[in-house]
Amino acid sequence: MRPLKLLTLAVAAALAAAGAASAAPGPQGGPTVTVMTHNLYFGTDLTPAINAKDPNVFLGAVGAAYTEAMASDVPGRADAWADEIARAKPDLVGLQEAVVWREEAGFDPTGALDADLVTADFVAQLQHSLAMRGLHYAVASESTGYDVEAPGFFPPATLKDVRLTQHDVILVRDAPSLEWRNARNGQYAAQLALPLVNGSMVSLPWAWASVDVSYRGRSFRFATTHLDPDVGPYQHAQAQEFLAGPGSTRLPLVWVGDFNSDASATVDTLGPPQTTTHADIVSAGFTDAWAAVHPGAPGFTCCHAEDLLDNGPLDQRIDYVFSRGGFVPVEAATTTGRIPDGRWDSDHSGLVATLRLPDAG
Repeated sequence: MRPLKLLTLAVAAALAAAGAASAAPGPQGGPTVTVMTHNLYFGTDLTPAINAKDPNVFLGAVGAAYTEAMASDVPGRADAWADEIARAKPDLVGLQEAVVWREEAGFDPTGALDADLVTADFVAQLQHSLAMRGLHYAVASESTGYDVEAPGFFPPATLKDVRLTQHDVILVRDAPSLEWRNARNGQYAAQLALPLVNGSMVSLPWAWASVDVSYRGRSFRFATTHLDPDVGPYQHAQAQEFLAGPGSTRLPLVWVGDFNSDASATVDTLGPPQTTTHADIVSAGFTDAWAAVHPGAPGFTCCHAEDLLDNGPLDQRIDYVFSRGGFVPVEAATTTGRIPDGRWDSDHSGLVATLRLPDAG
């Protein structure tokens, strides 16, 4: 593993190149657009709670997950996300796991989604951090994936409900030449349902969001998504749903997100990240920006440890900028950040790509 200092310098240089490319013409003189995708990571691992077979174990796991998420320093992480955006200066940003955490005092036996005390709103915190840097990005489209609430035990003797709401979000830079319309969003019909310890089932839908953009005399669609991270057949089905739905457009299309399918997968094991979803999308006529700019380079984007305190290298490339309809990738760079206590700002790196826009039709 390279020393952190060398890694930081390399990332900074790549970001500077990507940011410069946003304002500069492409190699053949055409205008460019810079886009970014970033899974912000909601801050914990829900697997112990999902797998719990005993009610007391479940309560403890929910409490531990929420405690870990709150300890991840969301304001500090948001400052680091804002720094990444400030360096790269993307025109459009697709966010995944842009969550809202909420809680309510006590245990509500009705199971209603009614916890309303917001303890962390990732998008609001990010927009605040951007504004402090003189940057303004509007929420152009937002989808809701799974929205779950459960009781948790908090030592020494507190029981309260906590709620996690997943969002996929599109941010658009405030610029006179950048206009957007036709905001759309939706959940995929292919979705996993899991049994909980109380015998109930909880659905875990994933989602997409899109907008139509006019920029520098060109019109195109920009979309973001988060595909299923656990079950390959659902992931495959979700990608096909997108292609048949918001992806079925005559407009040129940029599709970014966390696809949970490793580009290096050669055998489909049906279990992410070893799926052919990436290959299927490329076969459908999309260009993978990273692969086009850096052929053969790993470009890993995932994954750090749940507590974000590891020093290990990333080992999967599952976050992508795909394009179709005449875009030409010019630059591509991964982005990352750390906060003062040593945590990474996410378990994923961001990905920035500069694309030469299609010829005006």
